[in-house]
Amino acid sequence: MNPRINNISILLLTALYVPMLFLGLFDLDEGAFAATSFQMLENNKFLVPIIGEELRLEKPVLTYWIQALSIKIWGANEFALRLPAVLASFFWAYSFSRFIKETDNQASSSEIYLNLLTLPGVFIISFAATADAFLNLFITLLMIEIYRYSKNHKDIHLVKSALFVAIGFLLKGLTIIAIGGVVALLYFAYQKRLSSFFKLTFSIKAWSIFLLVIAPWFLLFANKIGANELSYLFFEQTFGRFTNTFEKHDGPVYYYLIIFIFIALPYLVDVVRGMMKLDLRRNELDIFLFIWFIFVFIFFSFSSTKLPHYLIYGITPIAYFVYRNHQKIKSYKLTASSSIFFILIWLSILALPFYLSYLAEVKESLEVSGSTLTEFKGDISYLIFSVSMLLFFVIGSLTRLNLLLVKRVSSLALITILSLKIIPIINESTQADIKKLGLIAGKLEGDVTMYKLNKPSFGFYANKISYRGLERADIILTRKDKIDSLTINFEIISISGNYLLLRKEYDNK
Repeated sequence: MNPRINNISILLLTALYVPMLFLGLFDLDEGAFAATSFQMLENNKFLVPIIGEELRLEKPVLTYWIQALSIKIWGANEFALRLPAVLASFFWAYSFSRFIKETDNQASSSEIYLNLLTLPGVFIISFAATADAFLNLFITLLMIEIYRYSKNHKDIHLVKSALFVAIGFLLKGLTIIAIGGVVALLYFAYQKRLSSFFKLTFSIKAWSIFLLVIAPWFLLFANKIGANELSYLFFEQTFGRFTNTFEKHDGPVYYYLIIFIFIALPYLVDVVRGMMKLDLRRNELDIFLFIWFIFVFIFFSFSSTKLPHYLIYGITPIAYFVYRNHQKIKSYKLTASSSIFFILIWLSILALPFYLSYLAEVKESLEVSGSTLTEFKGDISYLIFSVSMLLFFVIGSLTRLNLLLVKRVSSLALITILSLKIIPIINESTQADIKKLGLIAGKLEGDVTMYKLNKPSFGFYANKISYRGLERADIILTRKDKIDSLTINFEIISISGNYLLLRKEYDNK
């Protein structure tokens, strides 16, 4: 595609990340990361992640450090929490696009970059204030070094691989080792070069770098907690999720086949056709990227715990598969038959507000503001934008616009509607009341706590350490269906939607 169009597209895509930097937090994960990072600064204790009075052992420490540093610089707000993840995602896409350009001099790094960051699943994970954008960056950097090592066997690639594994370990435990190790094993085994894999695996230099990076924190951390807690963090949180279902996040074996459809839109056809064009006999890059993608897809399909973002660990090669197909169709024109796919996508987007409003009516949930979803149904700008896209595809097929141009417009339009409408509406309907009451609580004296709720973003917005239960109760967040079970005297400070902010009344007699 024309380099000028690519540059304009990159500028537009970058601009679409700006609203995400100021979007309210989503509970549970973002809220927990935010509250834990904030508490590190409040208590001036950075070794062991703690939220309230509880150890937070779902992830190691590095993401909290990064977010705490950002809060220190920018203040306790969404911008501070989201900026590091967004920057990590930009570098993730840049690193992969430059790697493809390095391997194939004829490739367009800007198109690879755009292909990756306009995948809806990648866009969503790229601003999430959690560990996932960072982890995907270092998984990608690790894979690049493994491939480079397979080509020239230079020790520098072993050293870099060990560094990236160590950082990934501090971000999310053994996940990066499990994924990188198996992909390397399968790739070298496929090429009948297992000796190279064992040299990579048992390199003294690599192990020395890995231990040098993780040992200072790990040894101090292990000295602070028990063996059971250590095992839970590094083994149960990684391999335990494969054999056991965590927090009811299960699904059928075809779960990721369904999730993939949403993650890869609007490039679904390009992904399939691009994979069919791979040369899995002679092209080493094709082989490596295919193994990376297919291993992650199959591995997590058979995992007991299933979460949508697990598939993102193997999604990076998709940007290359899409590019392969785009190279074959760069002179194609949009026809009536080829526009059907885009029209179906945008008809679904057009119908989304009505579907969400219907769900709110037939399946009432105290976790969601039904009125917000009902109002979404009448959002005129959303309807105009969606109908305009449908008209664009109809007119484009009649005038036979360039197919790749239509694909790029469609992908950016989808990110636009996600950034400006869909994600903000979901946040508004699920989190606005929590944020409002948190900001009110921040102006009040006393500790804040939650009763029969787990909404850690509440404490972050209150700029206070948030507890659970009534033991530390001064200011209490609860929900209207929980209030009848309260056994203490209280006054209602504020009500927002289904949530209440209470003040505990003490008996002074």
